[in-house]
Amino acid sequence: MNESKSCYPERVKIRLTSIPLLVICSVASAEPKIEAGGMYEPTAWSRRVLGQSKPASHCDFPGLSGSMAQYSFDATLQCEFTCDGKSDLVETSVTRTFNPEDQGMMPGDGHHPPSFIAPSSLGSVFSAWAERECLNHAEKQCLNLSLIKTSKFKSATSGDWSMQEIPSCSSKTLVRSPYDSRFKLVRKSQSGLLLPAKSTHPQPLPPGIHQEPSKCSTRIKGKSCFGDCVITENDSDGKVPLTLMTDHPYGTEEQNICADDLVKSYAEKKPTRAAAEILCREYFARRLLYIKSMGTSCAAFRTDADCSQVIKALTGAK
Repeated sequence: MNESKSCYPERVKIRLTSIPLLVICSVASAEPKIEAGGMYEPTAWSRRVLGQSKPASHCDFPGLSGSMAQYSFDATLQCEFTCDGKSDLVETSVTRTFNPEDQGMMPGDGHHPPSFIAPSSLGSVFSAWAERECLNHAEKQCLNLSLIKTSKFKSATSGDWSMQEIPSCSSKTLVRSPYDSRFKLVRKSQSGLLLPAKSTHPQPLPPGIHQEPSKCSTRIKGKSCFGDCVITENDSDGKVPLTLMTDHPYGTEEQNICADDLVKSYAEKKPTRAAAEILCREYFARRLLYIKSMGTSCAAFRTDADCSQVIKALTGAK
């Protein structure tokens, strides 16, 4: 057995020998299934592409503290919703600024600016952010979370980049990262530089700190997958692709987290089933990043959540 290590505190048992893996830092206790390919940052690649005398590691980025705000971009989100008591489906678009710093994200696997921009958990966090922005818009139009009959995120675009579906662990589609070098994003300033923002979401915990509560009434079970954020095969143009999802992730892990805090926060607002499910998926994605679950250092980290317990707790529906 080979063992990979990560700046995120997990111990990983590798089921294959001689596979390229991430430059590494510390050890901990999860045992996800890892397949060939892995999170990719081999020494030869770093030296060749980046011209470095030794490979860089996302474990140590001098001068990068608070710098993720410079990778902010404006995204136009296509949303649709219906309000309780109204039969018309409303299709609309909203433009919002996605700021990785504000989202509590950190430099992830393969992050070597300016050539390779790879914020941690970009796939799961951007998707959760987009769904929540659509829900926020629906809430304003319907006046209350309890009056949202449906709310759905359809797509996101910025410049010549687009995302037509939410990255998941089951889809077989290739979704490229907005930071892939082929795309030009829409930014607030010509240089794309923004002052660091105070995050409205907590920064990930230090390694080994998080402990699940001993008693929990409402849980979210699901799956996470990762490892294909910087893939080994070059495109036909010779460039290294950055992705949010490929047709086959290299690592998967079963997840089971407590959502009592989520239920407590929203119980009085009486969200509908549609609203509760979006709140649940967002909580699941952000919580896994916060506790530094295995694979969250990959930009293509993505999640599939079973929200049945949260929906039941918030709505009474089975």
